[in-house]
Amino acid sequence: MKASPLLATAATLAAGAAVAVQTSANGHVSVATGSPVLATAVNHGTALLMALVVAGAMGAFPRAVRSLRQRRTEVRRWWFLGGLMGFAAVLTIITVTPEVGVVAVAVAVTLGQLVGSVLADSLSLGPGGRRSLNLLRSVGLGVAVLAVLVGAVGRFDLGNVLVIPVVVIAGVLIALQQAANGWLVVVTGEFAVMSVINFLISGVFVAAALVVSLLLHPIDFSALPPWAPLGGALGAAIGVVTALTVRTIGVLSAILCIAAGQAIAAVLLDLLVPVDALGLTPTAVLGAALAVVAVAIAGLGSMAASRRRAAAAAPEPVL
Repeated sequence: MKASPLLATAATLAAGAAVAVQTSANGHVSVATGSPVLATAVNHGTALLMALVVAGAMGAFPRAVRSLRQRRTEVRRWWFLGGLMGFAAVLTIITVTPEVGVVAVAVAVTLGQLVGSVLADSLSLGPGGRRSLNLLRSVGLGVAVLAVLVGAVGRFDLGNVLVIPVVVIAGVLIALQQAANGWLVVVTGEFAVMSVINFLISGVFVAAALVVSLLLHPIDFSALPPWAPLGGALGAAIGVVTALTVRTIGVLSAILCIAAGQAIAAVLLDLLVPVDALGLTPTAVLGAALAVVAVAIAGLGSMAASRRRAAAAAPEPVL
């Protein structure tokens, strides 16, 4: 049974806020332990455990195996690289957040996700097929670039000037990961199994990075705060909530709700529990607002393109 639109909207807004809380929590773990790699490992380990529990409780594995056997000729290897993309993106975000704050990271990731979604749509990487870049999506990207520039005022110098492009690339990877994950959901028929596949593959790279980090310098595991698994738990919950609510309110509304929830929560977190030295600034607030506007404009562009494709595919009336 589908939830009511009002309940689904509220839940998706909460999921967007949880994205910002996850970013902040992981950033604080990184600061407390002095190890972004350990923070990433805790995040992924917790998320994998929760994904396994959810998939097991739903009895999803047998259904996914049957579906994969039936559709094995459709499977492409790159779809399983979503876990690697997620690992690289999360490690980047966790490393950078203590330097520039939650709001600046959220805005830069939003730009990256918009750019990545355009690439995925233009190259027909996702299960939705090819979607060309239209005027509204171009304007949305332009507003997102402006949001990054405004949000970056006062936070960057010559020493960390490359931080924002790196975070934008992380956002691109997240968008490409979503395209790959979309295919995994199609061929397995189970979003929970898709999450397990992602975190299992990313876990291999997380473990390798943790071993390398331990060889280079010792890590103080005792410095892990008791709430360290919060980021991973939120990450797993976000995926479940969005997978359920998108059926009620649609993709466009879900994207807008997540962007709005993330922006609002990011501003509050940088105000109340800043992870960087600068904290909340007026330009960061303006940048967050512009990021929401950018997503809204780009989303309207996607909706307009979908309507044109539907109209073109509709049969002509018989006179």
